[in-house]
Amino acid sequence: MNVRGIGKCDMRQIRFVYGLCITVCILIGFPVNQALGAEAIVCGMNLPEFTLDVSDSAKTRQYLGLKDIKSCNISQISAKFVLIELYSCYCTVCQRQAPIANKIYKFIQQDPDLSRDIKMIGIGAGNNQKEVNAYRMKFRVPFPLFVDPQFDIHKKFGEPRTPYTILASNSGEVLYTHYGEVKEIDDFLSQIRKFHKQQ
Repeated sequence: MNVRGIGKCDMRQIRFVYGLCITVCILIGFPVNQALGAEAIVCGMNLPEFTLDVSDSAKTRQYLGLKDIKSCNISQISAKFVLIELYSCYCTVCQRQAPIANKIYKFIQQDPDLSRDIKMIGIGAGNNQKEVNAYRMKFRVPFPLFVDPQFDIHKKFGEPRTPYTILASNSGEVLYTHYGEVKEIDDFLSQIRKFHKQQ
């Protein structure tokens, strides 16, 4: 019995299955890391370290409660919670989600307690400034949108499919996540209220 030959055969089979998995993932648009077992950031985890460029918008700095600085991290935002909308300009589900996200932001702003304690931002996975600006104008997004042209932040988040919404505390603890379009806004907001009351 040729043990060495069997090993080579097994390796060829493993490589074939691995290659097939990657091919299928590319064809259906599903992130390879999720198909192979990697985990997107979820409740109970901590947000990875990342910075946001706030150098070109006084309006953004004012909303986030920042002084005259060029970049910030989540802990520097003047709020108990940060609601992060991870999206892509070219994602059709994200485009359906955009008006819903605007409604969520509007609801938060209309509630004195929530507006004081929760700030909302969007991060365009794979999108440059021109693309983000076009998305902002098309969907009239009222909250700050940031670029992530090289997918740096998206990769740190475990490369989740978009849209992916994350509620995190100011200290970076992930409290709640939601993948895809928010179809029941009241249910989503009740989750936000629940965590707000607990803090």
